[in-house]
Amino acid sequence: MRDNSLEYCLAALDNPVQLGAHLLPQVIAALTDVDVDLYDVQRSAWTNPLIHLRAVFDIHDLPETPTAFIPVPDVATTVSARASAVVCIAALNSDTISYGSENDGHLFVNLVVLPGDGDFADKSKSNMRGHTDGVSFPVRGQPHEFDQRVAPSPDFVCLSGLRNPNSTTTTVMPLSAVLQRLTSEEINELTKPQYILRPQKTFKRGLRKLFGKDSPLLEVMAGIQLLFETEDGYWIRYSHSASETDFDSELASQAITRFEQACQECSASVVIAPGDILLVNNRIGLHGRGVVGGEAGGDSRWLLRTYGLDTRKLRADQRYPDSSFKLYP
Repeated sequence: MRDNSLEYCLAALDNPVQLGAHLLPQVIAALTDVDVDLYDVQRSAWTNPLIHLRAVFDIHDLPETPTAFIPVPDVATTVSARASAVVCIAALNSDTISYGSENDGHLFVNLVVLPGDGDFADKSKSNMRGHTDGVSFPVRGQPHEFDQRVAPSPDFVCLSGLRNPNSTTTTVMPLSAVLQRLTSEEINELTKPQYILRPQKTFKRGLRKLFGKDSPLLEVMAGIQLLFETEDGYWIRYSHSASETDFDSELASQAITRFEQACQECSASVVIAPGDILLVNNRIGLHGRGVVGGEAGGDSRWLLRTYGLDTRKLRADQRYPDSSFKLYP
């Protein structure tokens, strides 16, 4: 950024894959200087549900905290935060991506307190239980239940801290710790396609805008598997709205109830300070947050969020042809 104008840097963010490839050699060189191998970092990201990077980018003058998800204000600090997130995701063998059905496909969104008294405003202030993002989309390697064009949910959720005056915590629940509290029978039940999922609110609004209120992508999804056994362990696809079963099964209901309890028991808290980046593995960890204090705007809490995904096996019809980062739907 020292050698380029703000406008040049903003243009570079339009192609995060190219930007990540450009910046990554500097990160690898810095790691080598302290005898850290990039492969070890990548392996850690798939064995631990979170990586908390402190003081990654500098905080300079910021405008008032936005009062909407989009757009992100184009100032030096947010450009630095976004570029840092892009290269962090690139270092994990992933691309920085968005979905056309969430917040108009913007690559970065503001996580802030929203004004008013509607559903979104209430949710922006309340605590959030453990969940994975993009829960109505399949995990990578699995097809969508009825539309093959739907891209996978993200591998990583990346949160960049701009303001956190009340030290609101982000909570992370390691899947491995959660499953240790369940019986083998309960774990087996979660791997069966017998649960119900609903699209999350931000996606519902975008899906309705793109495809109309009758889109099948807006419907409640039945017969859903929540837990997947992979070569490297289990992956999870979960929202607390998945607490219903698709069948009249006492054991299936017990499994989801115990899973929710175990999430609460295994919750770890992280404070994302200004300049920090938190990377949450969306396959092996669930995340939530504490109650957010303060009023909308002003100096209230402000994070930026984006997603990372290994896109190497995506098909052309799972991408938008006019974007280097936006995925379907």
